[in-house]
Amino acid sequence: MKLPQDQDLVTNSHPPGETAPTVLLPLHIGKFVPPPFAGIESHVDTLLRSLTPQVDATLVASELPTRSPVPREPTPYRLLACPSYGTVASVAVSPSLRGVVKREFNEGRANLLHVHAPNPWGDLAALDSHIDTPVVMTWHSDVVRKPALFKLYSRIQQKALRRVDRVVIFTPKHFESSAQLHVADVEHKLVEISIGIDFGRLDSTASVPEVEASLDQWAQGRPIALSVGRQVPYKGYRHLIRAMSMLRGDAVLLMIGTGPLGSALKREAAELGLGDRVRFLGEVDLPTLVTALRRCDIFCLPSIERSESFGIASAEAMAYGKPTVVCELNNGVNYLNRHRETSLVTPPRDERALADAIDQLVDNAALRRQFGEAARAWVRTTFSVEQMRDDTLAMYRSLM
Repeated sequence: MKLPQDQDLVTNSHPPGETAPTVLLPLHIGKFVPPPFAGIESHVDTLLRSLTPQVDATLVASELPTRSPVPREPTPYRLLACPSYGTVASVAVSPSLRGVVKREFNEGRANLLHVHAPNPWGDLAALDSHIDTPVVMTWHSDVVRKPALFKLYSRIQQKALRRVDRVVIFTPKHFESSAQLHVADVEHKLVEISIGIDFGRLDSTASVPEVEASLDQWAQGRPIALSVGRQVPYKGYRHLIRAMSMLRGDAVLLMIGTGPLGSALKREAAELGLGDRVRFLGEVDLPTLVTALRRCDIFCLPSIERSESFGIASAEAMAYGKPTVVCELNNGVNYLNRHRETSLVTPPRDERALADAIDQLVDNAALRRQFGEAARAWVRTTFSVEQMRDDTLAMYRSLM
């Protein structure tokens, strides 16, 4: 399914007498402007950073109504943040976004559209686009929740899938497990481009001694399980906290991220008597995240719905040699996290099984090392940002 490698990547120079290659001006439509670096936001930022030396890329995305407490870093790509007036079913109410996209194309600052789905605004922009404009859609996941709203939205989604020229999937499981991709006839449009993790950026980021000392003082020698992600229902964090109360051992849980369930999760941890064993760090900057990834003993991704289709945070933990505990979702999560090889996989919502898996890893240092070494090798050889960049540029060139 992968396109053949295009050796003639985008460049500003060409041999004398030959026609200059078309300058690529891809415009990406994301969901939200990072931070926070949730799955789609993290991927889009990493992809555009990797593409920027070769192309003039632009990101159009919605600004969250509540600004992140983490300062926004300058980006090497153009960023157009559209105001939003809240969210409905996790979709920003950003009516100005369509007009911004149209303006960029009309004024010649974009000549290829790249939509990150699911994203109703991106679907509408694809349908608005001129017939000669190449359109790419990266399929991050199906729409799993809110069936009543999806029934209204599905017609727009399927029209957009018929309009686009290429549909990017990260793993074969993304297509196999998708109900919505099989409705439209898109198999001939599929391009498999493995998601890329910027290992160089992670490795070059120094740990924060103060954070490491604070974690050591809190853990007091107890194994640390780490989880990173937005605190929303499909992440399964309530099941993880309940599993912590069932552990035979004394492992502690460090949670990074914020979201609408944050207060409820803290309340539940307190009610279960886990006040000293579950620590909520909230939203953090990259050095703090890297410190936690290096310091933890295992990583937990307890997501219970196919809205979780890969798990970038788990891939980052694996890059540091950490074994993972995840749920069986029969999608890209389980392509990445391999049962009994890099990870332990449990049924979703099974708190007893989740607790047993955590206990098994924290009690067995040899198993942790075995899984961690396999995880590091698997992730670092398969999910490089350089390969993602090269495959994406080759796809762009094939469309131009």
